Amino acid sequence: MPQSAAAQPDSLHRAAPSSPPKDLLQEGRKLQQLIQQVEQLRDPVARATVHECLQSLLAFYGDGLARLLRVVQASGTAGEHVYAQIVEDPTVRGLLLIHGLHPLDLRTRLNQAMEKVRPYMESHGGNVQLISLENDVARFRLQGACQTCPSSSITLELALRQAIEQACPDLMGFEVDNAPTHSVS
Repeated sequence: MPQSAAAQPDSLHRAAPSSPPKDLLQEGRKLQQLIQQVEQLRDPVARATVHECLQSLLAFYGDGLARLLRVVQASGTAGEHVYAQIVEDPTVRGLLLIHGLHPLDLRTRLNQAMEKVRPYMESHGGNVQLISLENDVARFRLQGACQTCPSSSITLELALRQAIEQACPDLMGFEVDNAPTHSVS
């Protein structure tokens, strides 16, 4: 029998963390290393078997995650709050993106990232405009005072980069005006 919201542990009412815990980052690095080791296997049958196993595992977890989201979405008003927390959690957001389940498209998340950083940019006499989004590469233009001061421009670009990395880990890269292309990772 489900507990009422009042009877649930405090941990369910706390805000989602703003960045993944370090142990999750370490696990991500470990997973990347293991995949690189698989790619170096000399036996093509073993390599193919591991790839098939990983694809099957991802499909299994993706289906489970989709089912969890449907249960939360069907839970009415309480579910809306939980759903919002799930979608904003950096780790879960990454999982949703991997499985194609994130409810917001890349352009919407880019616009949200710009809105998040815009007050900071405006406080420094600048602004940002999304010029284009093609092939998962975004082009931005810094506007205002930030164009004339190199250090201000760099500071504002770093603020933009951080907001984008949090909201859009799936963005392949971005360019700021005529600056060199930056890879987002």
